[in-house]
Amino acid sequence: MTPEGRQPNMIWLFFSPSGRITRLPFFLSWLFWLLIGGFVVAQMFANENHNTALALWTLALIVSGLASTLSIAMLAIKRLHDIGYPGPLALCLFIPVLSPVVFIALCLWPGVNGPNEFGRRSDEPGA
Repeated sequence: MTPEGRQPNMIWLFFSPSGRITRLPFFLSWLFWLLIGGFVVAQMFANENHNTALALWTLALIVSGLASTLSIAMLAIKRLHDIGYPGPLALCLFIPVLSPVVFIALCLWPGVNGPNEFGRRSDEPGA
């Protein structure tokens, strides 16, 4: 149990800006959203001749796109916290030219060892 009494869970990982995460959960979370999006798009192509199914998969694409955008922002904030930078820099992920560079940097840049202003340890909710 964490000192604050809060356990890491999937809601915290994907939709909370508090705390810190290391490189592996950040990358795997991005991969998760990529697979979800790819699956939904594949289903749209598979059902392109069925209007009702296509409409439902299109709705699923919109919902998963909104959820993944919010989640990616929260993941980037926690990853930046682990490195020791403030969360608003996560907006750089939404600038088309900078996005690939920022993503690669967040995947490769090691976090701060030990506590920092955003949490005592990595991969757990902040205070």
